[in-house]
Amino acid sequence: MSIFDPVYRQPRGQHSFLARQQQASRKRKRTDRQLDISDDEDSDMKTRSSSPPEATPRTASTAFHHPVNRTDPHHVAGHSRQVPLPPSPFPHAPLKIREDSLSVAEELAALKPPLYVSKATSDDHISSLKRRHVDNLTTLLHTCMLRGDWKRALRAWGLLLRTEQGRWGIGAELLMRRYAEPSVLPASDNPDENVVSSFSDTGFKASREYYERLILQYPHTPRTQHNVNASTFYPAFFNIWIYEVHDRARRRRQGTEVAKAADIESSENTIEMSTAGWKTVADRKQELAEALLIADRMDELLVSPPYDSSAVLLYLRGMVGLWLADLHAGLSSASGTDDEDSEHSSISSSDEKKREREQAHKVRGAALMYLKRAKAAGADLPASVHALSERQDAMG
Repeated sequence: MSIFDPVYRQPRGQHSFLARQQQASRKRKRTDRQLDISDDEDSDMKTRSSSPPEATPRTASTAFHHPVNRTDPHHVAGHSRQVPLPPSPFPHAPLKIREDSLSVAEELAALKPPLYVSKATSDDHISSLKRRHVDNLTTLLHTCMLRGDWKRALRAWGLLLRTEQGRWGIGAELLMRRYAEPSVLPASDNPDENVVSSFSDTGFKASREYYERLILQYPHTPRTQHNVNASTFYPAFFNIWIYEVHDRARRRRQGTEVAKAADIESSENTIEMSTAGWKTVADRKQELAEALLIADRMDELLVSPPYDSSAVLLYLRGMVGLWLADLHAGLSSASGTDDEDSEHSSISSSDEKKREREQAHKVRGAALMYLKRAKAAGADLPASVHALSERQDAMG
């Protein structure tokens, strides 16, 4: 405090007029200065908003005052806003094409044991000699098969298996031919029955066991669902089984027709004629029993995935069902041709005939259900199946 200041502050009323005027002028000057500063700031803001931004070099000071927005898409992608964006498929990466993808032949050849020999060649001299040896064996195998020399074909196939370059897919055909027993029967009036069978029950059994081993060796798993697995061998397995039952029934019918013709030529006894009719019914019943085994095996398989959605297996099961329905209907019609008083007649009452017809209708309906499932799975059904389905729906 200055020495000239009064000891006490004078009251407001005692201030001089001049002091009050000086204080008021100072307040007006301070207010005017603040208004001028605010006007200058407004004008600067308008000028910056109207003028285009000038590119300034980024320094430590400017980076501090203007931080980078790390969530900006351009900053994340590493592109400047001044540079045009790349063409499509930006911002996605282009599709990667695997050049080392294996073909189907190479996948089959990579299995242990291999199911197919790929045609890939090697620069190694030893591998080239082995490849040439395998090619010669393969040519010899197919040549022997075309000529019907199944013994040499089996030997060539065995050599291919020992080199781990075997064709496992043709094993069933070779096994069927290995146990072939050609049978020559007298000509029949039915052209379809004149076909000479060259397969035996032993060959069919060996082929089915062969496919069953392949099914066990290559099961269907999530890791092998796109490779060769059990779903590849099941259709071939059932096809051979169906052909076996059909061929055996055809041979029985041929024998029955030959015996019937011999009886007609030798004698006109009605007892012998009724015996031939009984044999016909017995043959059909045996064929039906063998076909039911196939249907039961397929029903067990089609319960679990992925076989329950297989179009090939569902279509095959539907056709087997139609085959069973025809057998039931054949038994019902054959019962009416037999002698009702004969002791050899297998179906004599009208109730049994009606039961066979009802069973045929029931089995046919189940077969059409499987065929509809096969169509839903992507199978192409023939026009005859559609017509049969319409007749079945009309009958209720």
